[in-house]
Amino acid sequence: MLMLKKNNQLLFLLVFYLFFKIFTILVLNIYTIPGDLGVRWQILSVNVLESDLLGSLYNLHYQPPFWNLIYGIFVKIFGKDFNVLSNCIHGLNILISFFSIYYFYLVCLLLKLDNLKITITFLIFFILSPGYLFYETISHYTHLTTLLFAQLVYYYLKFTGNRSVRYEIRIYAVSLVLVYTWTAFSHPLFILTIFLGIIFIKYKDNFFRSFLIFIISAIISILPSIKNKIKFDVFSNSTWTGLQIIQVLQDWDNFDKCNFNIKDRTKEEENFKKKYPNLNIEHPSLTGRFSGYNHVAFIEIAKMCTKIGINQIKNDPLYYLSKVKFNFISTHGHYSFDHVGWEPNNWNDYFVFFSNLKENKITNQIKVRSIQFYYFIMYLFFLFLILRNLYTFTKKERYLHKGLCAISFIFFWLILVIHFFAGFEQERMRHTGHFLHIIFFVVILQNNFNLRKIYRNFF
Repeated sequence: MLMLKKNNQLLFLLVFYLFFKIFTILVLNIYTIPGDLGVRWQILSVNVLESDLLGSLYNLHYQPPFWNLIYGIFVKIFGKDFNVLSNCIHGLNILISFFSIYYFYLVCLLLKLDNLKITITFLIFFILSPGYLFYETISHYTHLTTLLFAQLVYYYLKFTGNRSVRYEIRIYAVSLVLVYTWTAFSHPLFILTIFLGIIFIKYKDNFFRSFLIFIISAIISILPSIKNKIKFDVFSNSTWTGLQIIQVLQDWDNFDKCNFNIKDRTKEEENFKKKYPNLNIEHPSLTGRFSGYNHVAFIEIAKMCTKIGINQIKNDPLYYLSKVKFNFISTHGHYSFDHVGWEPNNWNDYFVFFSNLKENKITNQIKVRSIQFYYFIMYLFFLFLILRNLYTFTKKERYLHKGLCAISFIFFWLILVIHFFAGFEQERMRHTGHFLHIIFFVVILQNNFNLRKIYRNFF
């Protein structure tokens, strides 16, 4: 009977969300703008994906391949019409939302929320959240990474409870999908972060087994780097690091040559051919009008800009840190959906209120300071939780607290990487951790907004 009630609650959430989607699409007319697919730098040209999907993915060097694999499959099945492809991505994102709600519900059960509190949390973070609707609707992989983060939340919490190798392997499996989806997770140190979270929970129990799983996962995570080294002489899952460092530095003197603009790259292409005369770069994903941002010229540009950026950081590290600090403080005063030009169709008909807040000095200050204050409190909570659990690091208690700490490691890794190595769009990147906000809210709701009770239960 209890299981039936639980299933009924989950069914209610899913059906409610289905009707909400019908309302947003058919009544509000909010949907993905097809033309965006023609300018999204994260995806390859439909022409190269259609003509040679596997070859294009192999030659993809400026970012990991998984999102282009999904997009390429859509191209192969449905053709090159952006209207159709945008509907495919929108439909995929809605399906992702249903899976996210499923994991949300499982997490709520682990945290022992009653049905009313589950419904309240669901309404706030899935129905009333403009950010969630925004990223579900645009043609981008952020919604996918949000689901992957949700899965990590659930698997870490389950692993805290039983320390089963099954969940340990699932944690790494989901992490590797993140590695192959987004460059922010494509560094081997991210897999080390996953490993540290697991050790934080289980300490020395079956350490050798955990270490072996970590090594295997780390090797899998750098396979694109190995391929890029062999093919392009760049040991990295993404060849664009130098361009992003220049953005962080806001080095406008070098910005003209260290930017993402697609223009005549003949000179850089010739330089690449002279340096590597034996490399085959004739594939249309690497040169020519359909290569786009994957053009080999960007490899040469990124290498040059990496040297420029590193030299500037060495010469004046305090200046670099000041830019990181500025980006961190300023972007934490923005909504996750503060992206001019990214808006779905008819978005501003209903959500222009949030944009208008920036037009008035007073309302903008209220918005910025309130968001920054919220993040300050949330970060403080998880930071203190980590410090508190360091005292029990060597003990074998199966506290969910340790799982929450391991999850916060991933989010803090994300925050660290995007602010140190990505110049723009930190708001969009932060949205991947949507479920950390859910957990934080659940902790507060679970304890009836009683600070003493929260302190007693967690610290």
